[in-house]
Amino acid sequence: MQIDTRSKPASVGIWAVALAAALGSAGSSTKAAGGPPKLADLLAGNTLSVVTWVPRSAASSAGGALSRFMLQAYLRQDGSASIRVWDVARNAFTKPVERNWTVSGSRLCLELPNPAPARICAEVHSWGPRIAGVGTAPYVMLDGDLRPGNAILGTH
Repeated sequence: MQIDTRSKPASVGIWAVALAAALGSAGSSTKAAGGPPKLADLLAGNTLSVVTWVPRSAASSAGGALSRFMLQAYLRQDGSASIRVWDVARNAFTKPVERNWTVSGSRLCLELPNPAPARICAEVHSWGPRIAGVGTAPYVMLDGDLRPGNAILGTH
């Protein structure tokens, strides 16, 4: 399913509800008896597109305390991921590389390629078509969305 971002806000809202229902039903077979689906089961098989904010390197001459990184990660069931990061200097995504991802409870961790930090972890507090979270050690904020299938390669 592709969402037309040029749609009117009301129709985007309808698509968001439909996508949330699709993600919810896709994870229903992995629910514990009577419990909600596990975060890892909801994330697997989806492309995570997020913006992260992390502490700026001490060696950086840029202003501000946080650096922003945009990334996409196709999260596979086996804990592997195809990940690419937006390279501001080139104004393009990096070539996708294979890395790993893990979930422990609601804590999502991603191993990332350059120019992003090597690893980020965040406590995910909302997910569905939208995903958001915050982590410490180091500090990280995460905000983005989930799409079924591999949006990096354009396959479902």
